[in-house]
Amino acid sequence: MPELEEVEERATGQVSRSQNLVYTLPHATESIAEFLTPALTRIDPSAGGTQVVVVTRDAETALAFSETVLRLAGPAGIEVVPVTGAARAGRIFRSRPVLAVAGTASELGALVRASLLKLDTARTVVLAWVDDILDDGPESVAALEALLGEVGDAARVIVSRKLTPAVEDLVERYARRARRVGPAETEAPVIPENYEFPIIRYVTIAHSARSSALRRLLDDLDPPSAVIVARDETAAADAARTIRTLGYHVDDPTIRVTRSDFKDAAHTVIFYQPPVTPAELQRIAQAKPVQVVVLAQPGQVASLRELATGRLAPMTLLGPERRAHDRDEAVRQELRTVLGHGVPAREVISLEPLLEEFDAAEVAAAALHVLERERAQRRKAETAQPPAAKARPSEGERPRASSGPAGGMTRLFMTVGTRDGVKTGDLMGMIAGEGGIPGDRVGKIDLRESHALVEVSEGDAASVIARVNGTMIRGRRVVVRGERDKEDRERSAGARGERPDRGGRGDRGGPPRGRPGAPRRGGPPDRSTRGGPRRDRDRS
Repeated sequence: MPELEEVEERATGQVSRSQNLVYTLPHATESIAEFLTPALTRIDPSAGGTQVVVVTRDAETALAFSETVLRLAGPAGIEVVPVTGAARAGRIFRSRPVLAVAGTASELGALVRASLLKLDTARTVVLAWVDDILDDGPESVAALEALLGEVGDAARVIVSRKLTPAVEDLVERYARRARRVGPAETEAPVIPENYEFPIIRYVTIAHSARSSALRRLLDDLDPPSAVIVARDETAAADAARTIRTLGYHVDDPTIRVTRSDFKDAAHTVIFYQPPVTPAELQRIAQAKPVQVVVLAQPGQVASLRELATGRLAPMTLLGPERRAHDRDEAVRQELRTVLGHGVPAREVISLEPLLEEFDAAEVAAAALHVLERERAQRRKAETAQPPAAKARPSEGERPRASSGPAGGMTRLFMTVGTRDGVKTGDLMGMIAGEGGIPGDRVGKIDLRESHALVEVSEGDAASVIARVNGTMIRGRRVVVRGERDKEDRERSAGARGERPDRGGRGDRGGPPRGRPGAPRRGGPPDRSTRGGPRRDRDRS
């Protein structure tokens, strides 16, 4: 009976050759297995030919299909060849059979015109995600329609984030009487009485960094209770493994992973995967959370914003925010050091007319903006500089090994340390203020008890030594020199102290034996008391 066959097809995840399907799923890699697995299970390797064709918006999405299928099936399973370029893919098509392929409509069309891709053998054609393809412009739509015109009676699987009028029109023309799979609710979520749904905050992440983002989020929020929502079993297991490694027990009542159970109240709800429909938001409202956070990939933010109906705000984890604060504090320390040495008169005179039009804080903010822009341009110019343009030793000069770090940096030795009350910020501000170089060109500062070692770029080393040498910091005059120069002087002094007597008489490193100043037999008086090495006179 037809009804029984349809039930069996649903249970096994396989569809017949004439079955068309429409999925409503978020644009995420975890959605790929849901709609692609049934198509791949219908591939018959003995039949040959390309049996599954996946049409994507761009090459990156095609690569995501290849990576996902390879991860699920393993090296020995069915593979999806990504067409990131028709010429390269053409070589693969000529060398061996290709059972499944993914690429843009234009690239796949080029393979069809070259008679390398035969669409008459295709059993399933997947359009993923078709709403993005339709939004890509007239050229993409024309290429898609031309490709679909070449397809015979293959099953059409259409995947979309949302069912727009344009998507419904395409479904009516190319996948009539398609069975709808997945949620398609459009009604607003029903919020319990006397409960104000919080603003949904989202953290932008990469797909591979989802578990680490969850750990950092729990560290930053430290909620008294939390529910982590996962849409599929794989994601739920991944989230459960993450919280287990953080020290939570499986039966811990304060934090748990669920797919649909929101009976108990929770302070925080974290969507390990973004919600797809308003119904999902309606369910989590039953837990009356104080805050809701979503881990979302960049491509999922647009649909999430539509779902949240304007109640959406980005969230920054404390790690990047703390690094930004540290950079800002370094700039403020530079300014403190300059101000501590006295307000520059010339700059004050040049800025004075602006104080009649703007507030002093606004003028300072504009000057800081110009400074940061110039620093960014200088960094860009230095990055673009070819290696051949770097300074080379002059002819006849013997190159010596660098004692400083690699990457165009060198160390400077400074005669101040922690016992002088000096801090790292003091040195950073002094180098930036007196040396005239931005703080981002200063590397590691190794502050010790009696001295400091500071990394600067090789091109700035001579300027810093010339400008900073002799300046005062914390009441102490600073002597600056290259660390290599210091080592060379110490090595030279040690060598002079160990040099043997040139006359060959006496112990090494000390004066000749005998009474100092007494004349030697057959030779001149001993000259070692004069403070220099003894020289033997030539005898005639």
